[in-house]
This record gives sequence, C-alpha cells and structure tokens, in this order.
Amino acid sequence: MNSNKKNHKDLEIQRWVKLEEFYSSYIITSVKLNDGSFHALSRYGDNIWYLPSSMFSAGISKGHRKINFSLVPVVFQEPLRQCLAIYILNGIEGRALPKGNTIQSFFFAIISFLTWLNSRNIKKLNEVTQLTTQQYVQYCKQKKNKNDEFISNYTLLEYFVAVENLHFLSKSLDYPLQHPWPNSSSNYLAGLTGQAAQESRTKIIPDGVLSLLFRSAINWLDQAEEIIEVRSKVESWKKNNRSQHYIQNNLNKEGWTLKKLRKAEQHIQAACICVVLITSGIRVSELLSLENNCAYKTMDENNEPFYWIKGITYKTGTKNCEWLVTRITHRAIAVAEKIALPIQKKLGEKIAELKLKSCNNYLAVDLEEHSKRIFLTVTMQHKNKIDTMSKGGVIHRLNEFASQCGIKWRLSPHQFRRTFAVYAAHSVFGDLRYLRDHFKHWSLDMTALYAMSQHQDAELYDSIGLTALNIKTDIIEHWLEPDEILVGIGAKSVRALRTSIHPLIIKQNRTEMLKTISPLVNIRATGVAWCTADTGGCSGGHGLEKTRCADCSHAIIDKSWKDVWQGIYAQQIEMLDLTDIGPGGEERVKLDLKRCEAVLKEFGLLDEGN
Repeated sequence: MNSNKKNHKDLEIQRWVKLEEFYSSYIITSVKLNDGSFHALSRYGDNIWYLPSSMFSAGISKGHRKINFSLVPVVFQEPLRQCLAIYILNGIEGRALPKGNTIQSFFFAIISFLTWLNSRNIKKLNEVTQLTTQQYVQYCKQKKNKNDEFISNYTLLEYFVAVENLHFLSKSLDYPLQHPWPNSSSNYLAGLTGQAAQESRTKIIPDGVLSLLFRSAINWLDQAEEIIEVRSKVESWKKNNRSQHYIQNNLNKEGWTLKKLRKAEQHIQAACICVVLITSGIRVSELLSLENNCAYKTMDENNEPFYWIKGITYKTGTKNCEWLVTRITHRAIAVAEKIALPIQKKLGEKIAELKLKSCNNYLAVDLEEHSKRIFLTVTMQHKNKIDTMSKGGVIHRLNEFASQCGIKWRLSPHQFRRTFAVYAAHSVFGDLRYLRDHFKHWSLDMTALYAMSQHQDAELYDSIGLTALNIKTDIIEHWLEPDEILVGIGAKSVRALRTSIHPLIIKQNRTEMLKTISPLVNIRATGVAWCTADTGGCSGGHGLEKTRCADCSHAIIDKSWKDVWQGIYAQQIEMLDLTDIGPGGEERVKLDLKRCEAVLKEFGLLDEGN
C-alpha cells in the first residue's frame, strides 16, 4: 500500500515537472520572418522577455523593449509572470490589447507596489487589504523625484492604475488581489478629477524662443548642401582606403575636422526636426516613422499646391496618416533624406550580410524596419549600431541645438504640437496670418481638410478647434465689458446685447453663458478689425480696400486694433502731400482718411473738430 502511494506520488511529481517544462517553453512573444514563419523572442520561463518592435511606436530601442523579472521581488515573480502573460496575450476584458509602452509602464509601476508589499512582509496578493492599499497611496504621495520634488499627479496615476490592472489580471490566480479601492478611483486618488484633469501639462514655446529656433534651423538648412558635399568627400576617401591622417589633412584645408563635421551633421538633422515639428504639429513617434518619399504635393482646381507628408500614427490606431504642411517642411524633409542616405546604405549592406547567413535571419527582419527611415542615428559606443533615433535622442538633439543658438528654454517634442495648435488657432484671429495659406482656407473650418483626406490627424485639428473656441470666448467676454469701447456698425448689436443679456438666458455664470454662445458667433481677423460674417470673399482688411471694415455691418473694432488704424491714418496724411497720385488716388486717400477719422474719434483719439 505504501509502495503504491509512493509510486502515485512519483508519477504526480513527474507530471507536474513535465507540465512546468511545457509552460516554461510556452512562447510569449515572436517575430514574423520573411517566409511567413515565426521566430520566438521570449518564452514563459525566460527571466527576460523581449517585446517585438511591432508593439511599439518608432524610435524605441531593443533595450527599452524588455521585461526583466529579476527586478521583481522573488516571492512575486511567478504571480507577476502569470499576470503579464495574460496581459500580453489576452489583455484586460473589455479593452483593446495593450501596446508595448503600456505593458512597460505597467511593469515598472507595479514593481514599486510589489517591492513596497515585500518590505512590509506581505507575501501573497490576497493578503492585501483596503487598508494596505490606502497606506500605499499615502506612501506614493510622499515620494520625490530626482529634483527632490513630490512626484506629479500623472506619475501617481500610473502607479495607481497599475495596481487596479493587477487586480483585474490576478483574478485567474489562486490568490488574487481584491479591488484596491472599490469606493474610489485611481484618477481621484491621484488628484486628477475636475479642473485639475483639464489643465494642460505641456508648456507653449514662447514666441522669442520659437522665432530664434526657427531662424537658426533655416540657417543650418542653407548650409546643408556644403556640409553634405564635404561629408561625401570623406566617404569617398574612406572607400578608397585613404588613411585617417590623409582625410584629416584634407579636411583641415577646407576648415573642417571630423568631429566638427559630425557635429554639423547632427545640427542639420536637428534643424530638420525643428522645422518639421514647428510646421506640422506631429508627435515625436510620428516624426520618427517618416520614411523616404514621405513628402508629396497635390494641386487644387485653381492649380494651387498643397504640401503633405505621410507617416504612421500610433496613438489612435489608425496607422497611416497624412498631415498638411508647408513648402519649407518639404525642404527640411529633402535635406533629412540626404543626411540619412549614407546611413541607410550602410544599413542595407548589414541587412544583406545577415541574409547571406540565413534568408530568414530575424535580426535582418528587425533591421529592415529601419532601412527607409530618414531620422536615423549611429551609436559609436555599440560598434556603430544603426537605429531609428529614440525619443530621448530627439530631446537631446533639440536641446543641444537650442543651446548652440543661445536658447535656455528646456524643449520637449510635445511642446511643438501644443504650440502649433495654439498658433494655428490664433492665425484666424490675426496672428501668424501665413497659416491661412498653410491651410489654404480663409477660416479654420477643418471640414474642408477632412474632405480632402480620410487619413487626417483628427486629434490635432480638434485641439486647434478647442483652442480657437477658447480664444473666441475670451474675445466675446472682452466685448461684453460695460466700459469697453467698440467701434464699427457691427458693434451696435454687441452693445445691445450688453443691456439685454440677463433676460435672454439664465446660466450659472457669464463664463458658462459665453461657452454656449461662442460657437454660434463667427469671428475672424481681417487685419484691421474683427469680422463676424459667416461667408468669405470680402476685400476688407486683407484686400486693397483695407479701411472698408469701418463701414461694414459685420465689423467690430476694439482697442486691440487702435494702433493699426492710427498707422493707416498717419499714412493717409502723408499721401495727401503727394502730387503724382492723380484725381482717383486723391479721392481714395480722402475716403480712407474719412473712415480712419470716424474710427479714431470713437476711441477719443481725435477731436470732433478735426
């Protein structure tokens, strides 16, 4: 009897050993090869799991695509391994499969929680109580970053969301984690509900910084051909096996050194990045997805050119995307392609070398993803490894570039996107008027742009529209101030609204009322006034007859336009003294002068007798 029991126990042990071996060899991640087969990147039993590049946006290096279980307290390694396998292969019920960055964020955030549990001698997830999680919340709120500042609300949110996700993923375990805060939420605990959730974290680049940055970028683009030509000579000398001494001597004759040339190439690449980000508003991952021939041009029915770039957007899941840009964006793209050309050539040679060893070499497949990218980098420390530039690399290049032109502002790629949205919204209200030509539309009605392409960056246009609405609300609120002087025929209706605003509608406050009526009011800048007409085609402001707005029933002129009218008035006074403008010119000057006087008198800048 005892012998039978022992044999049964031995069989049970063997069965579990085989089962463990099976699970340990279970493939978690893989990469598809050229012949359609798959190469395993990670198996369940591996101590390090590698996530495929297809799960990430462009610019994420292999070193940032791994999950290292040795960073996790030993007692929680197996439970977390099971949860991550579920997360990668199946996701969380009711949600889309997570992308690589989401998995990485979860992994590193949950390490904080599991390490904290281990320090409190908690060894199983089902031992965690709501009191425990509340203590963890307080612990996180006392954490500080490397600058000795309390960590941000958004970092807190990452920590708390990770704990919530661990609860969902652990339901299939023998010892699951109960809901950490059933009567609350991670957003609330992180302080990101209400007004705080609506505030933008991203700073807008100041006008002076942006202007200096753009001018420096254009200066570097102007030097690009010369630097590319010098670089071509160096490549030719290397190909002909010229010595380092020979190369350096010849470079010295032209005023260059190898170090100076390499730095100049980096600055040109950074200049291209600046121009593309400033004029397109794309995200850094989208920038890094750009490939050869990504720039193209279309013509409208009036033979007017539209400039476009195409890339990949990773955030929304729409993948292929197009952005309306400017002609100078195309110039920057062309320069970036020339800078990338010799690097792409070397990468192609490396891929061909790997394929000679095996046509299904998975390393070659990984490198092919980068072979047409235009923002590449060569890492000297890793034997001249070629890769798509990383987000961190872009940030470093941008700030190094800013430093060389005397800018102390700390730049990040997303600042350009937010700044673009704000400037584009402002363009319809009188600032950066060239953006009207950029968008080929007299107002920022993005419907026309959507109709042109179904692959537009809708989120960017939504951001522009929201910013434009906020600007419009501020303008109308300014108009409704009781003592604000408004000039123009269109101002009569606004003055009437001031006195009748209360019986019209009841709102909690004036701001709420303005949010309601702002979308119903059309406002655009003409260069001399605000125009409330809902159709285009008027020649006032922008056309030859700039003073026409003074007599227009759709025009409203507030103090923001005073200096413009004073300038026009001064010009007309000077023109009265001209003797060669003829009778027609003289009549036109008198008409413009009369209109200017009418406007300036209402502002109290001219006496009635003048």
